Amino acid sequence: MNAAQGIPAPLYTTLLPEQMAYIIGNAQSKIVICDDETQLDKYLSIAKGESPIEHIITMDDLGSNDPRVITLDALMAKGITITDADLDARLHAVKMDDVALLIYTSGTTGLPKGAMLTHEGIDLIANAVAKVFPSLLETETRNVSYLPLCHAAEQGMTNFAGLMVKAETYYCRDLTQIKDYLGEVHPTIFLAVPRVWEKFEAALRGKLAEATGIKAKLASWARETELAAFKQEAATGQPVSSLSRTLANRLVISKIKDALGLDQLQVALSGAAPISVSTLEFFASIGLPIHEGYGMTETTAFASVQPYGRLRFGTIGKPLAGVEARIADDGEIMLKGVNMVKGYLRLPQKTAELYDDEGWMHTGDLGAIDEDGYISITGRKKDLIITAGGKNVAPAEMEGYLQSIPGVGQVVVVGDRQPYLAALIVLDPEALPELEVASQISGLSDVATASRNPEVKRYIEQEMQEVCNKRVARYQTIKKITILPTVFSVEGGELTPTLKVKRNIVNEKYASEIAAFYAEGTPSTQQPRA
Repeated sequence: MNAAQGIPAPLYTTLLPEQMAYIIGNAQSKIVICDDETQLDKYLSIAKGESPIEHIITMDDLGSNDPRVITLDALMAKGITITDADLDARLHAVKMDDVALLIYTSGTTGLPKGAMLTHEGIDLIANAVAKVFPSLLETETRNVSYLPLCHAAEQGMTNFAGLMVKAETYYCRDLTQIKDYLGEVHPTIFLAVPRVWEKFEAALRGKLAEATGIKAKLASWARETELAAFKQEAATGQPVSSLSRTLANRLVISKIKDALGLDQLQVALSGAAPISVSTLEFFASIGLPIHEGYGMTETTAFASVQPYGRLRFGTIGKPLAGVEARIADDGEIMLKGVNMVKGYLRLPQKTAELYDDEGWMHTGDLGAIDEDGYISITGRKKDLIITAGGKNVAPAEMEGYLQSIPGVGQVVVVGDRQPYLAALIVLDPEALPELEVASQISGLSDVATASRNPEVKRYIEQEMQEVCNKRVARYQTIKKITILPTVFSVEGGELTPTLKVKRNIVNEKYASEIAAFYAEGTPSTQQPRA
């Protein structure tokens, strides 16, 4: 499609017809492609109104009599008459600064914006990622793709970097089957959003918690040995080899990796949202160090990544080759490079707001750059909480600390224009066995049951004091919490398709719980709604 000067604009299959109609209209898409009757029906309903759709290509024959519908095989047959000269002319007409891909940002508010990504931006990212992980060019590379391809990170991994390193890509269409795919494919490179890594961690911690006696001691020793060796390697850049590490790997670590299907993994990556240091250290302790990367749709997926062999947890690594980074006076991370978005389609004002007068792109993220060039993120500008006392608080730090408590899944810290901070806590259903072991509370059969247990509330409050409140300034401490009886989900509206929390939706949905935090005489732990 790109070679023919076409510009793909991938869509989430979960979008409603009116949402799809807006994007198709904004992109002026004349051709749409689908692979099942549900999507075909959506496109046909859209095409009945004012729509630019002229052709609907189906991967298989779906039995439609609409003249605009054509199968891929029939389309390919029509192309037989096109000459090589015609194809070459079309290919050579493509310029590096032409738009190659439209990614519509899902966002958390307002209409989606069509980010125009260019050929030269894609080329920069593909080459830069390959330079960070040169071993992928030297061996057979296998990747499992499971995120929607309308997400920039999946495009970056599968279609940009994946093609550069000649990766075999296996497509998992159902996230619930990801473990089965990993067990069959044994990928050598794997990108996951933090929520997926956290679910793996919760399941593994639950299994480890079941071990007793000598098995429990052996597993603990092996993980401590591997983590210590990893930290030494990260600090020195030199491989660490020892008899104890070899034994730890043979007796414990290799078996854990085999069980996950990650026994041949060379590069583990995390992106799209912050990941906690405790999760990073857990995977490092089982021989699977995760390289945290950073980027967004507007950076053509990636902008920085932890350098191979020199991971520094708590940072997002160094800028990729060809990308510049600096910190603005207000603490915002600013980026520059040909991989930055060309603009938002048909939104010149939004495009102008994205860049400063010197061509630096506003990321909306707050952070710092250390003397070695590693970037750390402290929060989002738009997520900043301004307390009643005038203190600016980035909630991500406290949320990360709270998420390290056994059993805790997602956290939303609140307190804008209020005298103190509070937190909405969501338990992780897969981490309930670990919560039972850590808290010594039994009978936590499901999230709703656990959320109503006063002992669980007391346990989390006690842990909160240790892992969070003792590590931050007084104005950053969490004074009250409530444990919600349900989990956040895409279907429930609290999460984006890449499992990031929509703060505005959460604030609206749980407005009564938030208001109760600041009602006079409210106890420090709230009872959730039934």
